[in-house]
Amino acid sequence: MRPKFSAPADGRRSSRPGSAAARANITRLPTAGQPRIAILGAGGFIGSHLVPALALRPGARIVAVDVVFDKLPPGLPGVERVQASIRDSGFLDAITARADIVISLTAMCNPALYNTRPLEVIDASYTDLVPLVKLCAERKRRLIHLSTCEVYGRRALRADGRPSRCMDEDRTALCLGPIHRERWTYAAAKQLLERVIWAYGRHHGLEFTVVRPFNVIGPRMDFIPGVDGQGIPRVLATFMHALLTGQDLVLVDGGRQRRSFLYVDEFVNALLHIVDRPELCQGQIINLGNDKNDVSIRTLARKMASAFRAQRPNARAPRLRTQTAAEFYGAGYEDSIVRIPSMAKAARLLDWRPNMTLAQMLPPIVADYLARYESRVAGDPRARAIAPGLP
Repeated sequence: MRPKFSAPADGRRSSRPGSAAARANITRLPTAGQPRIAILGAGGFIGSHLVPALALRPGARIVAVDVVFDKLPPGLPGVERVQASIRDSGFLDAITARADIVISLTAMCNPALYNTRPLEVIDASYTDLVPLVKLCAERKRRLIHLSTCEVYGRRALRADGRPSRCMDEDRTALCLGPIHRERWTYAAAKQLLERVIWAYGRHHGLEFTVVRPFNVIGPRMDFIPGVDGQGIPRVLATFMHALLTGQDLVLVDGGRQRRSFLYVDEFVNALLHIVDRPELCQGQIINLGNDKNDVSIRTLARKMASAFRAQRPNARAPRLRTQTAAEFYGAGYEDSIVRIPSMAKAARLLDWRPNMTLAQMLPPIVADYLARYESRVAGDPRARAIAPGLP
């Protein structure tokens, strides 16, 4: 399967239109209004929240691009949908000819794919996007690119190699694992594209902002195996699949990894600040996370189980089960233990600070999964089957 945008990259079913159809759609892009914003990967998790937020603005002219749009609400004012892949012939040339700002959300951002489909991951996060960077530089288009906190690698290290608590955009060294640990293909590809973007900014006048998200979560995240996707989704959907089907919650390597979770609404709010502050954000790499929500995956599992049982009190209390990373994800996988963002730059440039706790985030996330999947899981034996990698 060829890598597309964020939606099919996470394992959901999709269909790809031919290049001719994609080019036909491009001819209908909006030509009036300012700014004209093209969002690549608009049908995925982040895009399905960002596009409606931008559409609320008076005079909005949004070009939403993806290969599937089942997560994006219909009928949004000022939004033109273009069903296409960035690999379609002539597409990037056409989109950069019309847009004033390009927001790139595209990637295969699912850890289960990094060591199982590494070449596709590298292409989706680097090879396919280099032409976009070049065109934005040549045509003086502003590029807002979503990278990843994974570029920091195994742990937070200062430039001299000493450990530090937080991952800082301008001071932390980027320390990835050895080549045979293919889990780092995603981080390496994202880091190299950051360096390409930086070089075009410094030497060829590209106007850019690079965003490093830290574990953004919220409604419409990922898929449920057997319902609208196959394989292993990210941790929230994996836990919800287990809760919906009465299975154990599997903790990879005991769930000792710690993550700093950020709610998608607050993340989108920060992105809107970046759109509105081109001068302050020009040439900047910015962490977007919530350093106050640093919790272990084991703690996340317990809190998710509690939030689920609060809404379904008759559900059985799930057990926690440990499995090694090699058993769950396959050979070549390893992980960073702690990821805590430095939030100083985001606070200074954006006047932005997230406030939601994990306890506030989980109830609406669980409610969303229940509304979208509970009846489908109950009525479809395939959805109740054990997902690959789950014991």
